[in-house]
Amino acid sequence: MSQRIKRALSLIGPYPYNPYLLFLFFFAVQFCRLAIIIVDEPRGIERYSAAFSIALISLPPALFFALAGSLLNKFRPWSATNVLFYILEVAFCQSFIFIYSPFLENFLQNRYSYNYHTLLNATPELFLGTLTMALLSLALMHRAERKILERLNSANILVRQLKTDREELINLDEDIRRQTSRFLHDQVQSDLMVVGMKLKSISGKSSAEVNEVIELAISRLENSRGKDLRNLIQTLSPNFETAGLKGTLDVLVRQYESSTSISVEIDSETEKLDSQYLLGIYRIIEQALLNSLVHGPAKKVLVGVSTSAAGATEISVADDGPGADLATLQSGIGSAIIDSWVGILEGKKTVDTVPGHGYRLVIKFPDN
Repeated sequence: MSQRIKRALSLIGPYPYNPYLLFLFFFAVQFCRLAIIIVDEPRGIERYSAAFSIALISLPPALFFALAGSLLNKFRPWSATNVLFYILEVAFCQSFIFIYSPFLENFLQNRYSYNYHTLLNATPELFLGTLTMALLSLALMHRAERKILERLNSANILVRQLKTDREELINLDEDIRRQTSRFLHDQVQSDLMVVGMKLKSISGKSSAEVNEVIELAISRLENSRGKDLRNLIQTLSPNFETAGLKGTLDVLVRQYESSTSISVEIDSETEKLDSQYLLGIYRIIEQALLNSLVHGPAKKVLVGVSTSAAGATEISVADDGPGADLATLQSGIGSAIIDSWVGILEGKKTVDTVPGHGYRLVIKFPDN
């Protein structure tokens, strides 16, 4: 039995006062009680004037409760966990309504001939009833506030987890690219060099026809090792310090120039950005170009990156391809990589594409 009593008392309070919620709640209660006056007024300026007047006279109780709650939170000389003092606090604040009611009735009677039924003859029973309603209202407000805060906290946890997952995806992707680049540079390039040297060692020792084939193979190996492999390594692990973003993108674009016309415009402010920022821009454009080719193929692609003096950056990729269904486009790994970089760099992505009308991607990053 004692446990039930304690539990019942715990439902009463005490609860911390939220001045903003107190203001909104009591303003809404007071305004709704008097809203009938607004409806009774003729349409037009009279009704707007009544609404404004009712809003003004609803402010004092709401402001009083909000101010009292704020002051009690900061300067309460007694324990905030004492239920008796908490009830006395609410009772003291509730008494303001009884003091304010005669002034309110006088205003409404003179201005709108409205009988507010003032509480001048308040009885202990009436005061106890209004006090109970006030305590119940505070308990319900606190419960609603707590549920909202719990949901916000859960949402924040999910947002942090999403950010962590994005970072892990990007880090994993970049690790694989770096490892592949290192393998191509250290192992494959060396193997190609050895094969070329062996072919050169047997060149001239066979018939003219065989020698011609060997020389052709040597030339192809040298071209692959010196150009194709170097470009692939640069694409996998770009070095912006030597080539800059424009030069690095030019290497990427040359891979598609046989099938698609790609125009790239990068302003000078963008080249001054941090290397990690440039890497994010590069990866976004890389995946956007793949989207243009896979869901196209597009005949022409326009790529633009501009950065303001304040550091706000905008990426634009547009093509003249047949476009694609947005849901299908968003489900791919390329879009996941783009979204991950946009999330890490705290940008905002806009995609405009429908079947038959091309593809346009715009990403805006805040000042950095």
